[in-house]
Amino acid sequence: MKKTYISMLLALTMVFGAIAGPAQVLAQEATAQHTKTVTLLHTNDIHGHATADEKGGNIGYAKVKTYADSIPNSVLIDAGDVLHGTTLASISRGESIVALMNAMGYKAMVPGNHDYNYGYDRLIELAGAAEFPVLAANVIRSTGQRDLKDQTMIEVDGVKIGMFGLSTEESKTKSNPANTEGILFLNPVEVAKAQVKSLKEKGADVIVADVHLGVDDSTEIKSTDIAKAVDGIDVIIDGHSHTEMPDGRMVNGTLIAQTGGHLKQLGEVNITLRDGKVITKSATLHDQEFFKNVKEDEKILAMIAGIEEANKPYLETVIGKTDVVLDGEREHVRTGETNLGNLLTDAMLKVTGADVAITNGGGIRASIDIGEITRGEVLTSFPFTNYPVKLEVKGKDILAALEYGLDAAPEAAGKFPHVAGMTVKYDPKQAAGNRIIEVKVKSEALDPDKTYTLATNDFMAVGGDGYKMFAGKKKLGEYNLLSEVLADYIAEAKVVSPKTEGRMTVGEKSGEKPGEKTPEEVFVDIKGHWAEDIIMSVYNDGYFTGVTRATFEPDTKISRAMLVTTLARLEGQDKKQDAKNPFPDVEKGKWYENAVVWAVENKLVKGYEDKSFKPEQNVSREEMAAILGRYVDMKKFPVTQQMPAPFADDAQIAKWAKEYLIPLQNMGVMNGREQNRFYPKDSATRAELAKVIQKLAQIKEANAANDTVNKADKPQAVEKPVEKSAKKAA
Repeated sequence: MKKTYISMLLALTMVFGAIAGPAQVLAQEATAQHTKTVTLLHTNDIHGHATADEKGGNIGYAKVKTYADSIPNSVLIDAGDVLHGTTLASISRGESIVALMNAMGYKAMVPGNHDYNYGYDRLIELAGAAEFPVLAANVIRSTGQRDLKDQTMIEVDGVKIGMFGLSTEESKTKSNPANTEGILFLNPVEVAKAQVKSLKEKGADVIVADVHLGVDDSTEIKSTDIAKAVDGIDVIIDGHSHTEMPDGRMVNGTLIAQTGGHLKQLGEVNITLRDGKVITKSATLHDQEFFKNVKEDEKILAMIAGIEEANKPYLETVIGKTDVVLDGEREHVRTGETNLGNLLTDAMLKVTGADVAITNGGGIRASIDIGEITRGEVLTSFPFTNYPVKLEVKGKDILAALEYGLDAAPEAAGKFPHVAGMTVKYDPKQAAGNRIIEVKVKSEALDPDKTYTLATNDFMAVGGDGYKMFAGKKKLGEYNLLSEVLADYIAEAKVVSPKTEGRMTVGEKSGEKPGEKTPEEVFVDIKGHWAEDIIMSVYNDGYFTGVTRATFEPDTKISRAMLVTTLARLEGQDKKQDAKNPFPDVEKGKWYENAVVWAVENKLVKGYEDKSFKPEQNVSREEMAAILGRYVDMKKFPVTQQMPAPFADDAQIAKWAKEYLIPLQNMGVMNGREQNRFYPKDSATRAELAKVIQKLAQIKEANAANDTVNKADKPQAVEKPVEKSAKKAA
């Protein structure tokens, strides 16, 4: 009976198959109707860069508007640091950017630390002018008053998106502290928990946190900390750390998304729901190439043109007067102290209250003539949107920066340091890294171990222009644009007549000849290091110099330039070469130029397909093995070809490197690190290179001694006396 019943069902299915097909389609359509996708389009850290800039990679608002209008069920939001940073933004004190954001159709933003740059009261005024909520759930006055909205509910295609904002407490130091006086930044974790609970109770299908927290390790509470500690957040749209997240980051079920800033990318997050429940979420970034064929929105373009026209009177405003030419000539600011460099660094000291200031000459782009000074002239001299940053550093960091900034002298270099609060005497005849004769801060010798506060620009503060010694240092404050800081300084003085004062002077090291070594105790950072004795040995033998007079930086990664220079010194070939330098990125007169030419001539290294050498590029351990192997081949050192014991990570070593590594292992030139691992992809360090050079020097010396012995032992050809013929003698 059971079998008969099943057979009847099968027959009916076959007969009514034509009807079942459409029914199935209808069922699928019904399911599809229960699936919805909403899109979050997001920006962060635009810093006023609303216009397109093909060279700089900026997309511009006009293209973003066109794209946003083409995406159904999309919501455009910003994660802060948008109202300040360019003249387009700052002349109107943020009003022009808010007007553009209104026209763009933004639905929400969170204030970033630089959005407080005009003062808290001005931020509240701008929030009032915005046609979208400015969200900061954790920001209140010390009186308890809330001025900014904590949350909003945005409905898209029937989907309720509950959104709240969190602003970084670093706004208290990464904007002028006066801007947030009397303002409290509540614990973002506890605030986020309360916001999630509130939005769920209000029926939110999706919960989004629009935050300006970032993911930098130096930040006390990061967006990742929020994701770990707070359940129920579907997406965090982040800003502050300028971190490109091509696919976002998934942390505790929360998707974190952020762009690199300056509108060089537009972020896109797609969230799919079924029956009101989130089932998938994904993130991507769209860069300038993606937008290549996207047309610019005419209305936004017209608004920007109108703003720029309206700004002209402001740019023509006279702010003060100068009795002397303010020297910003390229050849001058890149080779020595100038009065404009002094004026700028003095202004930086005043606004930050730091002990000393350093800025790079490459940031000074034009001179200002005698007479009245307009804001436009200041902007022409300082066109970049850099701003002063106050850092906490050691004296040895300042020394390292000065040695680095002066290593090309007397050749012109954009990194040439302009200073305030200190005087520097240096000897350009000395080896790079060993040029500083003395540094005085307020007439006292700079103490390598003392903590100082330093004013620099935001570019250098993160290692820009090669000032890597500043990267990661504690930030104590961030301020208005350099151009604004200088303009305000001139306006307050009314008339300026800065001079060159001997802040940067050339001298000769007393009692030292060029290249003479400094005492062993100069390296304050090697005591107790595993390579301490090795470092002093190669230093005293002249194969290495310190990064500064006070530091060796044993754990710093080596560059291609560093590696070939030490090998050239080992061979006495770091002098002028007969061959020509073929690389455009190896500047004439650079400390490594001769070594690079020598290394290429001897086929130890070669350039890249784009005809560059990339001197500052780090060298991996396997790359170092290949270069050292070629050096050993060039020297024809005797090597054994026995197969050494394999490393635990032997399979990770590239084949092209292994053939060079085997003889180096047998010679004791290169070995593994801990746990019998070679770590082929890791960058080699200065300490490791010092060990290698010491070993090669020993092998070279032994090989030379053997050659001498072999020559002495070899039978010499002796001229025999010609025997007289017996017949002839007779």
